[in-house]
Amino acid sequence: MVPRLPSSPEARTRRFVERLIVGLPLAALAACGSWQRVGTPEPATAPPERLPAIFDPSTVYRQMGLMADAGPIPFIGTVKVLAGPPPDSLMAVVALSLHNRGLSFRRDGDAFLAEYRVELVFRQGTAIARQVTRDERIRVSTFRETQRSDESVIFQQFVPLVAGQYGLSVTVRDRNGPNSSHFEQLLSVPRLSAPAVTSPIAIYEGRPRTAISASLDLVANPRSTAEYGTDSLRFYLESYSLPAGTAIVLSALDAGGRVAWLDSARIDAATPLIGLVFTVPPARLSIGRYDLRVALDGNVLSTTPFLVSFSDQWVLSNLEDVISLLRYFTSPDTLRSLAEAPPEERGAAWQRFWRATDPNPATPENEALDQYFARVQSANEQFREEGLPGWLTDRGEVFISLGEPDDVVDRRSELQGRSRVVYWVYNEYRLTLSFIDDTGFGRYRLDPRSRSEYLRVLNRVRRAT
Repeated sequence: MVPRLPSSPEARTRRFVERLIVGLPLAALAACGSWQRVGTPEPATAPPERLPAIFDPSTVYRQMGLMADAGPIPFIGTVKVLAGPPPDSLMAVVALSLHNRGLSFRRDGDAFLAEYRVELVFRQGTAIARQVTRDERIRVSTFRETQRSDESVIFQQFVPLVAGQYGLSVTVRDRNGPNSSHFEQLLSVPRLSAPAVTSPIAIYEGRPRTAISASLDLVANPRSTAEYGTDSLRFYLESYSLPAGTAIVLSALDAGGRVAWLDSARIDAATPLIGLVFTVPPARLSIGRYDLRVALDGNVLSTTPFLVSFSDQWVLSNLEDVISLLRYFTSPDTLRSLAEAPPEERGAAWQRFWRATDPNPATPENEALDQYFARVQSANEQFREEGLPGWLTDRGEVFISLGEPDDVVDRRSELQGRSRVVYWVYNEYRLTLSFIDDTGFGRYRLDPRSRSEYLRVLNRVRRAT
């Protein structure tokens, strides 16, 4: 059983890193490896075209420039470049984020064991410039942990490179089964000739190195993602031989181009290497995508996207969309309080809502929300009507709120020529609902009596939970 993470951002980060480690000290990553880690409320409707993004996070991550494959072994990955020791002048940091559910576990004594292989191939033209293959093992103590669908495994590899253009292919294979996933992308490796500043690396934990020959001591955040209202987001970057007095400025811009956070560091001396860690506090950020800009004396050098999300499984672009999608999950008053909370209090309000609705605080997931969004996805696929996505239809609303009916009776009405009536029966609630299609075009609506009975049962269910 995974203990619930502490409430403070710093304590949460320490516990998160401890949960990822497979009995290795932090510095061991310098040699690379894996880490175990109803009714209708007032908020506006989320545009239907945005809905698929919540069910395919890989699309959002690819738009951020990250590696993302939604195959049998889903993974999100990133590649960043730092200066390295001669004879190879640069070092690529390749980090992948996976979850346990994507791998096959087998019994191993009193525990469960999964094994996987990561293959990294850097090509220049048709020639292979670098190739790395690693076999990794994940060992967990309970079956529940094998089913975790949050980020529970981090793979990290340091690869020496020279400046140039590469074709990078990443393959993850399950060594206990036939599944695999694959992603390819073009990679431009800059020279980083001094004076220079690297692009920031999102990290969970890390200590700045003091020399180019030193090993990197960091745990990357491959998704460049922080949990809304809880986690600080940390970034690591290095400067090389910048003139004394140079100001490095980092700013986080929201989707509207507004500066949500700003910080800076001044170079006191022109040393060969200075490592810097910047921390973005959670209170400054809302849900959505941001761009982290690095500027040197007013000139923007790089822009790195990052994401603030309420869960690493469900990706949405802003808080308004989240509230709209939760319309069947809780009462309109609760959603209104989340929407109307002052910006500086929204993170805390969201965390109170998360804790109040989480049926199992001992796990990092909110199982009730996971089940809810799984129903939203299913309803959107099953009950689509002309001009209306499935989750916004009457049948979608009832399915999401009460689950699948025990019985469905579909028949032609004898009272009206083209109308059609579908009955849904819920034995537990002693409830029978009538959906009527008066047009004959598959547009089903709850009749007034059924709507009243449905709301009565829904209110009772909400009070019970």
